[in-house]
Amino acid sequence: MKLPLRVVVGVSTAVLVTIAGTTTAVALWAANGVSGTANLTLGAVTFAGAAQGGSPAYSQGGSPVTVTLPGQAIIAVMNQTGVNPAPVIWRFALQGYAQGIAGLTADVTVVDQIAGDGTVTSLDSGEADPGTFLGGSTMKVYPASVNGDCSAVPDTPDGPARNIYLYDNTDHVVQAAGAYDGGEVSQPWCVALDYNVQPDAEYANEVQATATADDLTEHGAMARWSAVVAFPPSLAVMGQYVNQAEAAGTAANGTTSRDTDYFRASVYPDPALEPDVTIQLTPRVTTVTP
Repeated sequence: MKLPLRVVVGVSTAVLVTIAGTTTAVALWAANGVSGTANLTLGAVTFAGAAQGGSPAYSQGGSPVTVTLPGQAIIAVMNQTGVNPAPVIWRFALQGYAQGIAGLTADVTVVDQIAGDGTVTSLDSGEADPGTFLGGSTMKVYPASVNGDCSAVPDTPDGPARNIYLYDNTDHVVQAAGAYDGGEVSQPWCVALDYNVQPDAEYANEVQATATADDLTEHGAMARWSAVVAFPPSLAVMGQYVNQAEAAGTAANGTTSRDTDYFRASVYPDPALEPDVTIQLTPRVTTVTP
């Protein structure tokens, strides 16, 4: 958004320009007796958010923008198997610049879960719909480190358990005031997802062996290892269907044989219905002067 200023020459005055809560004083002077008008451009500020694999969404007039974490990315936690699996990583970026003495900061908030049928679940409390994969997972939103690396996942803070944690997300500096170098800044952010699966059990194994050498001395060795058994991540089961099959047959001697068998099938919700998550990015303009 560019900030044009209309100047009446011949009048000495001071104009206050307000940009997203920041007030800047601009003094205008002109020679006496000369009149006329002119347009003076003070500078420009731009801000956008770009989801992984998507195009930037630019702010209009300093309004917030959103990026969408798709449900299809969240259900990748179903592939987390084994002991201490690596988190699922999804990325987005803050982009923008501020000319002159201005700078740019942003707030990052996780707003809603939006299901395919239009159902909206607010995430202000940090707790997701318990009937979703996000409701059974921990999501951490944090700035990437050097070169966009997301491997340094922050520790979970003490306090009541929740699904969503945000780090360094308030007034985060996108471009420092007065630091415009002629180009747009792109700042990568990370979303780390971990399914909160509890192992079913840990089984300890022990093997011991002994042997007698040629000199009749005895030697022994012992080895121990553990095996962790866990079910793969899934949504809560919807129900169980019981099936019954009956069969009857007549033998060559005229006798009849019968048998009845039962089998069961568990039915789970469709993971493809996982709601999308909306992340809101709110820009603010700063200045080098207090």
